[in-house]
Amino acid sequence: WSSDVCSSDLLEEDNTSGLKLPLRRNIKRELLYMAKIFNVDQNLISAANTVLLNGTYPSDPSYRTKLVKNDYHKGEKVLSVIEDCLSDCDEFIFSVAFITEGGLEPLLPVLKELERKRVPGNVLTTDYLTFSDPKALRKLSALSNIKLKMYVTEGSEGFHTKGYIFRKGNIYRSLVGSSNLTLDALTRNNEWNVKVVSKDSGEYSLDILNEFNRLWECARSIDCPGFIDE
Repeated sequence: WSSDVCSSDLLEEDNTSGLKLPLRRNIKRELLYMAKIFNVDQNLISAANTVLLNGTYPSDPSYRTKLVKNDYHKGEKVLSVIEDCLSDCDEFIFSVAFITEGGLEPLLPVLKELERKRVPGNVLTTDYLTFSDPKALRKLSALSNIKLKMYVTEGSEGFHTKGYIFRKGNIYRSLVGSSNLTLDALTRNNEWNVKVVSKDSGEYSLDILNEFNRLWECARSIDCPGFIDE
């Protein structure tokens, strides 16, 4: 920057004289963007310190890796974490072996709100053990913002993924573990899931997205509405 650039250069108009000053909005926008990136990076670094090195280290809880479980005594539910992440995302991805109507119903209000806001979602499930509920799949496929696919298993091959991925800007929040999209798994069962927060350039985000895309684009993954009709 040249030495004649000062704080007043960030304004479009001198408030005292009404004279137009050189526009510096691009510089201001770049400064704000750089500050945002720096804050995100610092929050992730601080959260890693808390989680991996020193549990008393101060950090923003929303950036910490966390064990997500159902705990009646503490009022904790896997469902609540999924609802919160859905409510604040720009895009979402589910890869779950089993989907039931009981598991889907509590999420329908927030899913319908995302439909209204045109927030897109991809949901991948499977015919493995023929467990998923056709009624639940029809309700999901009826939402205009969601694309639903069915991974068709063959022989002894299984499909047992349980992953919920949420993108907000360049941040991914991923919940991976033992919980299918069933009411018991989301509210009552003893379940262990790990919530990881990572930038889109982070190794974890890249790995999980690549794996999801591999399954999603596989020839065995077919559009679910047609599969339900069969």
